[in-house]
Amino acid sequence: MKKFPTDKEWFGYERDLDASYAYKVFFGKTNDEMQSSFKLNVIERTDEIRFMPVKAFQYYIFGLRDYVMKRDFGYLDSSDAASCFIGLVLEKLENEPSKIIPVLSELIPSIEFVSNNQNLYEASEEIYGNFKSKYKRIIAFFTLVRRSSNSE
Repeated sequence: MKKFPTDKEWFGYERDLDASYAYKVFFGKTNDEMQSSFKLNVIERTDEIRFMPVKAFQYYIFGLRDYVMKRDFGYLDSSDAASCFIGLVLEKLENEPSKIIPVLSELIPSIEFVSNNQNLYEASEEIYGNFKSKYKRIIAFFTLVRRSSNSE
């Protein structure tokens, strides 16, 4: 989703403390405007995206992707940024697939790039796990979901 999320697309945020905080931080800001906030604390921004209503999530996940792909990180943040991105995608696939499936095909090339360049992001496998294996899980789950929706 490339359309900036309106108040209507944030519907229900006030019923959840985490979503309310995400609204406070993100609402009214474009993905470009959020880049400096990702740089300030990518772990916190990722956590806020996690709790957003679906349409806001489907917009701001691309801001996170853009931050990861630009590779203009704060000090020692490259590994956290890459891990947060891949981890959030995998988490949503496993726990809330309907939230991410509609935008996943647009995210796949970036996820593949990150997974093939773990060393570029200085992400130790001992700390962050193996990005290629996470990518394979994402693709396998995505393929399974697409097959099951095509057979319906």
